[in-house]
Amino acid sequence: MARKLLIVIFIFTLAALSLLAIRQEQINTVHTMTVLHQQIARQETSLDALRFAIEEECSVESLGLFLATEVAKHE
Repeated sequence: MARKLLIVIFIFTLAALSLLAIRQEQINTVHTMTVLHQQIARQETSLDALRFAIEEECSVESLGLFLATEVAKHE
């Protein structure tokens, strides 16, 4: 009887260890995903700043001022 009890305890211990290993893999995956999402958010912020700068440089006012300056240089 004691032998069967030890076998059952051993099997449950192995099952618990495998579940803990799976849980740790899930935690590591979520951590990696979080880091990637943070990097994506930083890149999106940088892209937004670049889009704003491009929009500002290509605005009608900026292009008109640039053309007026170029025309004045060539006259």
